[in-house]
Amino acid sequence: MYRYFATESCIGHLRLAAEPTKRKRIQRQIQRRDAHLRSPTSRQNPSRRLKLKSRSRMLSISSLRDKIPFSAVNVGVGGLVLASVVVLLVKTRNDSTKPQLRKIHRPDTTLPLLENTLDFIRAARDGDMHDRAVELCSQFNGEPILFRSIGMPDELVISTPEAFEDVLKTQFNNFPKGSYMCQNLKDLLGDGIFAADGDLWVHQRKTASNLFTMRALRDSMAATIQRHAAVLFDILQRASDSGETLDLFRLLNRFTFEAFAEIGFGVRMGCLDSDEEHPFQKAFDHAQRALLLRFVRPGWFWKTQRWLGVGVEGELKSDIEVINTTVLEIVEKALARRSSNCSDSGVDTGRDIVSLFLDSVGSSPNANTQQFDPMYLRDIVVNFLIAGRDTTAQTLSWFFLNLTKNPHVETTIRNEIAEKIQKSGVEEAETTGATMQDVSQLVTLEAALRETLRLHPPVPLIPKHVAEDTTLADGTFVKGNSLVVLATYAMARMQHVWGPDAAEFKPERWIDSTTGKLISVSPYKFASFNAGPRLCLGMNLAMLEMKLVVAGLLSKFHIEVQDPDKVTYDVSLTLPVKGSLDVKISRTVSPTGPDFA
Repeated sequence: MYRYFATESCIGHLRLAAEPTKRKRIQRQIQRRDAHLRSPTSRQNPSRRLKLKSRSRMLSISSLRDKIPFSAVNVGVGGLVLASVVVLLVKTRNDSTKPQLRKIHRPDTTLPLLENTLDFIRAARDGDMHDRAVELCSQFNGEPILFRSIGMPDELVISTPEAFEDVLKTQFNNFPKGSYMCQNLKDLLGDGIFAADGDLWVHQRKTASNLFTMRALRDSMAATIQRHAAVLFDILQRASDSGETLDLFRLLNRFTFEAFAEIGFGVRMGCLDSDEEHPFQKAFDHAQRALLLRFVRPGWFWKTQRWLGVGVEGELKSDIEVINTTVLEIVEKALARRSSNCSDSGVDTGRDIVSLFLDSVGSSPNANTQQFDPMYLRDIVVNFLIAGRDTTAQTLSWFFLNLTKNPHVETTIRNEIAEKIQKSGVEEAETTGATMQDVSQLVTLEAALRETLRLHPPVPLIPKHVAEDTTLADGTFVKGNSLVVLATYAMARMQHVWGPDAAEFKPERWIDSTTGKLISVSPYKFASFNAGPRLCLGMNLAMLEMKLVVAGLLSKFHIEVQDPDKVTYDVSLTLPVKGSLDVKISRTVSPTGPDFA
């Protein structure tokens, strides 16, 4: 026992070597503790020994967190890696499913002992994980691929519509989010809809579905989008007049955040009133990148970083504080709006997500005993902000990049806007913008947006927990307590799914050449909005918002992305543009028809 504490004392000295002013005081404390441990009283009193041991650990933890350089934290990493290797060996040796797993494809880079650990490290370092997934899925013609890494659950990557349907629909109950994913996302998403399972998920989905109705889209949401789009167009007009280069990706994030804050929560954030990026935006993006890294690093690694408050995890803690401050502001404004909208009978006449969830608790059978947790409301707001902001802003950014690379598509869409939106609506369109009915006629525009969503899905990888051992429709064995990863980004580029031109931007693939109407495609083949019971609630809102913005924008401006071949994605939970999307704005005149901006 003494040897253990002596070793701990040596490590303590090593870690505190960077603090010469406090070293002597720490040494004296350690010496006094060691003297007590050697004394007969200490040997006869185990409880006292435990207190001393606990006190020394508290001292080391406090000093380590607050004072020690990050380089000194790596003292025990070798031991942790060794322990992880031992666990992996024991796990593999005792694995009764090993013969079945041998039948599944493995990457060529798989190593003895380390398996695919280095693949995950490279993915986190190089930021090209989705392109790597495309290469592997193409190599094995879409058949499942097994990844194994130290300190992480096995991952089975799938990239066929049949496998997607099996996981997202046929065997839905056997593929929940699961504890591993919820644990990795907990700090940001909490118990929100994207990290929830079972009754909690059912309650949130059922409650939120009351907001995303066609009537709401027609009666209020379209007008809200048009109002904020008008501000967006004014900003673009100023950029056109000055000739300045604009970061379109950041601007679109400000726009979608502002629009959804009003649609979803009935509040205005003022994000378009200033050229400065709202602190929430930057913190939100950083947090999502940090959480993605948890999926390519062993749990002990990121949990140690979080415990010490260093590295990406240390930054994440600060980002969460910024996010919570903004979310609290949104909730307070929503509650104030709810209070001011209440009628004499006490019934809320407003309609937003906060009110819907508060009402869902009050109307439940056990409302008398049910307490509403404010943190639960915070989780709900954060989850819907991700859905309302990221999908639209990112898709529009990739859309205008695709138009720059394919100018003939822009010309076709611009002509369609002029032709399909009738002259009778010119006066109204010039003051209020294109309407929901107007944009429903724009077949080529919707096809181009779908094609953008296909090639740039908002969620490029969808991990699912495997509750119990099962077999997919193609006969692939899937081990319980592992992960199945739906590679939406990779599947969009599979020739066996989309044909030899799968990697090309071709909106015409969505249009029937005979009828000129949009072609219906299985949601398990086109899974950009997820599929099955978890199909995106805001899908129709997202499509409406994008069509209204593009119809208004292309009737007035031409957007030219600078250095388009250098634009790539960032590693995150979603698929954002890496860095900035610099564009030049120029005024244009539609061939015929109204200016909808």
